Amino acid sequence: MRAGASMDALLVVRSGSAKRFTLTLEGTEQVHGFVLPGEAVGLEGFATGRYGCEVSALEPLSYCRVPMRKLEQLLERLPGLRREMLRLLGQALDEALRLRGELAETDARGRVARFLADLSVRLARRGFPPHEIRLSMSRADIARHLGLTLETVSRAFGTFKREGWLRVRARNISVLRPEALAALIGATPCV
Repeated sequence: MRAGASMDALLVVRSGSAKRFTLTLEGTEQVHGFVLPGEAVGLEGFATGRYGCEVSALEPLSYCRVPMRKLEQLLERLPGLRREMLRLLGQALDEALRLRGELAETDARGRVARFLADLSVRLARRGFPPHEIRLSMSRADIARHLGLTLETVSRAFGTFKREGWLRVRARNISVLRPEALAALIGATPCV
């Protein structure tokens, strides 16, 4: 998927993961988010008829491509699908607004904690264990997504590990104390 291309389909990830990003004028990536199994890619295209982001697979990826003409026919015939699309659009808007506010008001540790909490919730929604997270994205991608430096993200992970909140083995994260991360960001832990 290329930013600026005409929206001709909606993609739904079946397995694997991807990142959504744009390139700055300087040519660096600005990471807007990560897509997990069961999530749709290209929702922003409904606003202008063009994709707003580049999408790049972070690991082997399979997806279902739903052409726009077919999607429009299905939306007319299936009220349940229409409601689900509205829910997805509302959820995307809510997440974008929340992230924007948090980036302005939260310190680095809080941003990393929120990132892990959000991943945990999204995994739980899809039936995966919420406290066992495999980070398919690099720490540099996480940093670009959160508006932090790579070193700051690494320090936050190190601090959470030393405090006994996480067990970190390469890209595998076990959340040992979800209540501690939740308290840091003022949220309810994902059960």
